[in-house]
Amino acid sequence: MDKKLIYIFLGILFITSCSNKMVRSYKGKSFKGKSIVDIYHGVSITDSYRNLENLKDSTVLDWLKAQNAYAENILTQIEGRDQLVEVQKEIENNKKHTVRQIRSLASGKYFYLKKFAGEDVFNLYYRDSLEGGEQKIFDITNYIKKTGKKDYLINYIKPNWKGSKIAISISKKGNEVSEIIVLDLEKKTILTNTYSNVAPASIGGIDWLSDDSGFISSYLPYIDPNDEKFWLNTKSYLYTLGKKEGKDIFSKDNNPEININIEDFPMVYNLSETDGYLFGQFLGKSSFMNIYYVNESEIKKDNIRWNQLCSEEEKITQYKIDGECIYYLTSKDTLSLEIRKTTIKNPNFKNAELVVASSPESVITDFEITKDGLFYVKVKNGIQARLFHKEEGNQEKEIMLPNTSGRIFLGSLGARYTDLWVTTRGWIQPSLTYKYKLRSNSFSKIELNRNKVPSGFENMVAEEIEITSHDGIKLPVSLIYKKGLKKDGQNRVLFYGYGAYGTPLSPFYSTSFLLWVKEGGIIVMPHVRGGGEKGDAWHKAGMKTTKSNTWKDLIATVEYMIAKRYTNPKKTVVWGTSAGGIMAGRAITERPDLFKVMIGISPSMNTMRSEHQPMGLNSIKEFGTLKDSLEFRGLLEMDAYHSIKKNEKYPAVLILAGLKDGRVVAWDPAKFIAKLLDYSTSNDPVLFQVNTESGHGGMNSSENKLYIDYANIYAFALWQTDHPDYKLNK
Repeated sequence: MDKKLIYIFLGILFITSCSNKMVRSYKGKSFKGKSIVDIYHGVSITDSYRNLENLKDSTVLDWLKAQNAYAENILTQIEGRDQLVEVQKEIENNKKHTVRQIRSLASGKYFYLKKFAGEDVFNLYYRDSLEGGEQKIFDITNYIKKTGKKDYLINYIKPNWKGSKIAISISKKGNEVSEIIVLDLEKKTILTNTYSNVAPASIGGIDWLSDDSGFISSYLPYIDPNDEKFWLNTKSYLYTLGKKEGKDIFSKDNNPEININIEDFPMVYNLSETDGYLFGQFLGKSSFMNIYYVNESEIKKDNIRWNQLCSEEEKITQYKIDGECIYYLTSKDTLSLEIRKTTIKNPNFKNAELVVASSPESVITDFEITKDGLFYVKVKNGIQARLFHKEEGNQEKEIMLPNTSGRIFLGSLGARYTDLWVTTRGWIQPSLTYKYKLRSNSFSKIELNRNKVPSGFENMVAEEIEITSHDGIKLPVSLIYKKGLKKDGQNRVLFYGYGAYGTPLSPFYSTSFLLWVKEGGIIVMPHVRGGGEKGDAWHKAGMKTTKSNTWKDLIATVEYMIAKRYTNPKKTVVWGTSAGGIMAGRAITERPDLFKVMIGISPSMNTMRSEHQPMGLNSIKEFGTLKDSLEFRGLLEMDAYHSIKKNEKYPAVLILAGLKDGRVVAWDPAKFIAKLLDYSTSNDPVLFQVNTESGHGGMNSSENKLYIDYANIYAFALWQTDHPDYKLNK
């Protein structure tokens, strides 16, 4: 053969080889779908993968397992992935310990969960005062050895009023459903009875009766997360110490005279051990409370007659008790939130006393009443928090904090005490808790959790900006990046958001989350509509038929960041968790050209089928129902699964889901993945991790599991955005 022809032939082989290498696709096996056609209000909708909803079908389970195995194989081969796990472990080890769920009593006693470096689960500790010696009073590992309960952890604690007993909620890793045991601190023994089918970490918590004879918590009749009745017909139970069974005291079944629906979550609280009242509440069709009360002396009677205090029409989101008075946070007849006051026995909400007026510039997010008066938090754009104080008849006075804060939480023992705890949070600042004394205007740091900024995380900047969204609305946006940022269009940017249920995306500190910035990237958090950053109106502007504002706000933010040369479409990553999956999924299906990667954690992708899931009836309140013609169109518009088009180039996708998830069932994102595998013409990876032992969004997971999840997410995103340190081992 002529040498020239040989060179040409070899050149073609080389080019072909390189071309094949460049276009290699990392995608799992397709799923053979079975189409179902539904007709809603005269519109035919084809659901091509409806058979994936049957999680009892071996074919479905085998496909899910194969997807998980394929994803695991790819992710573990990414260079730098293991290092991300080790970095998180090293940070944890350097912290020496982590403390959660600090519970304080009027006696000065403190109870809390604590985990030392190297431990994977939290144990229960106690001090008789902040200065007192620390005692470990419950070791979950020893309890597991004695009882044979494998893979359990503590997810909630509540001491009684005297501090002589403590209720401990334990659950299997990945499960939201728990069981409660009671530790007698004086006898140092676990009481005989165990109370099952409870979920205090998710619904209502635990409240002790004033005489400490028992406690109140939730009860779930159905505990299988894949059961369509899971989360339905929940009840509030009284558990009397010494009795094996709990007693239904507030529920649809027990109280037919009260308009409680099967999807509502009835909860009972004891706000003070001296006021003589118990309060029952539930959310109705909206995010506002229906509140009832009863004299505590009647709670053990067979027939409890609850008195209605207010309906959701009063638009109450929070309330506190001071003797016979109720202070409450409301958005009724106001553009934002304000604090008002009336009496319990003779409530007059129409003419209630205005205590703190609303402001167009900020939203009241929290308040507490102490012996020194009223303390409350005002937040601008959901991210700039300030603390105020007001005594009866006095003007409000701002209390200057020891440090700037994006988010403030208040805690008190009630109106009879002067104690006030103030917890501050920021994007680049660990949570700090202080005890505040008004008379001396002093803050004393609670040193139970000595959070410090670890090495490698010091030179970060948090910036708050406003941009103009698609319809001219001013949208607050938070940015986190390293000092010395260059706007050269080459930065990797992670867009993170939520935008649902009126929940604001408020500042939080997580070194695992900030790993992206440590690796040189930028985190951008648009405070999209559907959240509560600017009050109830901001929420309503991103729900049901207005839901499109949620992902259009995100798209406007991405366009802004590209136009201002922060980044380019080959370096953009969007992350949505749970209902945030609507935002992320619809953003990439509407504007696939803007994104390189999408990350989903238990993401809601198939809203047309959301009301057929265990949390479906509650989802209707936020997203709408197929039975209403207008809301049906809203559900279809926000459905990322149905928005996938054939022969479109979609970005790389990594979705994590759990088979124990009863909020967004694993088949929801599975259908999105299956359709994407068949419809997308891009060669970008489509990976689906399905953990058999995981629940919703990593709830009740071990620390090590969370470290691995973060490492997988960031390694995947860095690989796909061409970070030189995160290549795939061939």
